[in-house]
Amino acid sequence: MAAMPCFRFNHSDKYLMKQLTFKTNVHSPIGIQAIWDALKEIGVTHFNIDFIDLNHAMKIASEHLISPQHIITVLKQLGYTCEYLNE
Repeated sequence: MAAMPCFRFNHSDKYLMKQLTFKTNVHSPIGIQAIWDALKEIGVTHFNIDFIDLNHAMKIASEHLISPQHIITVLKQLGYTCEYLNE
């Protein structure tokens, strides 16, 4: 199994990356590889899911703009719910 991508940026990266946050129903790391594989296919370069947060917040980052609806569709296809949190 490939190493999980980390959602860490140095100061120069945070100005180049597009970041989005979502509320999800992903409750555990089981199946996380399928999520990562699907997100990579649409251009996501980093992601993190906070399993302790009540919203199971998922933060994604990409060098290119990806619409929140595209992320929601990808997670729905995997059987998860996902809601964009406008920060």
